[in-house]
Amino acid sequence: MYIAGRIHVQKAGQNYPLGNERTPEDGPDQADQAVDDTIRLNWREKLVEGGLIMVMAMVGTMIGLLVVLTSLIAMRSTLEELAPGFTEAGSIPFIILVVVAVAIGNACSFSCAPYIIRLLFRGNELKDERMDRAVKHLISVTGMDIRVEKIYAIKGKTVNAVVAGLFRKAQCIFFTDKLLERMSEGEIMAALAHELAHGRHRHAPWMFLVLLLWTLAVQILLSLIDYYAYFDSLEESWKMWVFSGINLVNIYLLMFLVLFPLSRRNEFQADGTAALWVGIDLYKQALYRLHQINDQLKPPRKFLAKLGTHPTMQERLERVGRL
Repeated sequence: MYIAGRIHVQKAGQNYPLGNERTPEDGPDQADQAVDDTIRLNWREKLVEGGLIMVMAMVGTMIGLLVVLTSLIAMRSTLEELAPGFTEAGSIPFIILVVVAVAIGNACSFSCAPYIIRLLFRGNELKDERMDRAVKHLISVTGMDIRVEKIYAIKGKTVNAVVAGLFRKAQCIFFTDKLLERMSEGEIMAALAHELAHGRHRHAPWMFLVLLLWTLAVQILLSLIDYYAYFDSLEESWKMWVFSGINLVNIYLLMFLVLFPLSRRNEFQADGTAALWVGIDLYKQALYRLHQINDQLKPPRKFLAKLGTHPTMQERLERVGRL
């Protein structure tokens, strides 16, 4: 609803004042100039800022490995009687068991992500006239049934939006209250378009599939190099250290060689699609505005940029500008 020239968003029966609407020609408002030099995030906000999908993938993988270990310990004798060799590490049944367990763990992790975010950040379903207009515009442009996704507002100290869930019909889109307060209607539409583009390109299911393929490849590699025979030959006091070290290396390689580059690629793809939906100039403005409010205009060092889940603002603006 509009009150005295300011927009309010209704959440759970309450009204929250939002920032003044601006046009692309307007200069920075007073609120922009008052942005703190340092934005201090709590652990929940750091979780989202650092890449919620990455965290959920890691949690799901660890859950899967725990399922495998627990199953083998609890039912090893029974399984050996029913199917001799089934629990032998490195065997085909064992590899299948590991992949299935990781699939179950990640499916649960990805599917529970929307509910975890709502719980941690006190999310409420978003009712905002600007969002309604943005949805109508994007429906007309894309032909997508955007009503499939539910849109929530969550508390946060940074301007951020995130989509969570494995498949579109179960996905939710979250906007921080600071984004709703500080960004214009067009910029909010650009942020919504970006999150919808992730769903259009099925980035979460692809990430899920990549995790399974990585797990399968690692298990095959360990079998080929007789890792499990070497592991069985170790003294009991060393087994836990070797097991932990191998898994730690596996997780780091998965993150830095696969998940982080894939995440950056997904961001570029979502940027390109969203920019075509809302207009390149508006999308570039929204990108700049987001980094400006979050005090992220200065590019990180090249080494750190390679370790990020998102490309730098300069890289994203350059890619969008080439469309």
